[in-house]
Amino acid sequence: MAVPVPLGTEDRTARLTLRRPDSWRREDTAQADLRVTGGDVVLTVRSRPSDRSIGDEATGLLARLPGSVDGLLLIGCDVWTGAGAPARLVEYVRPSGDTDDEGGAVVGAHLLFVTGRHRVDLTIERPLAQLLSTDDLVFAVLDSVRATEPRPVQPERALEPLPRQDPAADLEGPRLSADALATLRSLAGRRWNPSVLRTPAGRELVEAGLVGRLGTLPETTQTLLTPWTEDVQPTTVEQRLPDGRRTRLQAWSDTVVDGTDDVVVTTVGPERLVALLAGRLGVGPAWTFPFRTGSLRADLVGRRLDGGADTVDLPASVAETDPRLAAFWAAPWTVTHLRRAGRPTPVTIVRAQGHGFARVGRTEAGETAVRTDSPANVYRSVVRAVLG
Repeated sequence: MAVPVPLGTEDRTARLTLRRPDSWRREDTAQADLRVTGGDVVLTVRSRPSDRSIGDEATGLLARLPGSVDGLLLIGCDVWTGAGAPARLVEYVRPSGDTDDEGGAVVGAHLLFVTGRHRVDLTIERPLAQLLSTDDLVFAVLDSVRATEPRPVQPERALEPLPRQDPAADLEGPRLSADALATLRSLAGRRWNPSVLRTPAGRELVEAGLVGRLGTLPETTQTLLTPWTEDVQPTTVEQRLPDGRRTRLQAWSDTVVDGTDDVVVTTVGPERLVALLAGRLGVGPAWTFPFRTGSLRADLVGRRLDGGADTVDLPASVAETDPRLAAFWAAPWTVTHLRRAGRPTPVTIVRAQGHGFARVGRTEAGETAVRTDSPANVYRSVVRAVLG
């Protein structure tokens, strides 16, 4: 249960009112209607005349954002109903420009609403490392926003199309066989055994540049071996793709092993790993609407998740009463099992092509919970697994 966040101070512009913590400080600026800062959280409000619809304004925003910063990731777009005017909430992550990947990424929440005469943009940005710890506060402030020019919010029969997210980039690094990987891991905390050079696996490590020809270990290899020396448990992502292929990625601190047979072994900073996993899960803008059905027979869900050769049909009675679930069920699935280090039970997330995400929950009395989930919440699951 969320803890209530005290919002003691009201701020007002010509276009909106909001409440925020007393500790936040208002700053004078000519570039915005309002700027407020609290620690590493920055809130900015801008407005301009516009008579365009919320769909048109949101489409323009989603088209511009990815090009504003190289590598910017859109993690969600939702209809927002609390501002007293037609609105959208767009969430994004702006990557760090630092080469060492140390704490530079910024996550943003962009609340956009229109009044018929004006367009209003409110953004709240904070470091990615503080995403989970500041969520309650940020959304309490967003919930307090009210348009000073209220406009009735009409039910929307059709929402604007959302942009497609680019495919996840492949991980670059030395590619090793299973034997070479086992040999590499055996070096953790031990002296180099020259006889290993005479084995096919040892020669493979030399050819990959992970071991010198005289048996020396480069500094990059020593960095790779560090978490294995300390017996660190990995974060694991296992996926079944729509074409039936299965993949696995394991991350021990900054050491990442990507693959099942031949694997890529490299070091990846935590924020880059979050971006990589978000891409693998297919995180991007998608409309999220709840299923009418809260659970399904456990055996039915299990067979659909496993993805065998046999078609698993949704019961006709369920499909008739819950067409949204029926469409989700019939679409190609990417099934992801995300297991945090030290946690025995994975989080199971399904992405149905063209229909967003669902989360598979607990099984009780032969029924497994299945509910829709937003891309932004899926992204938060990745952040929780990697950054804690």
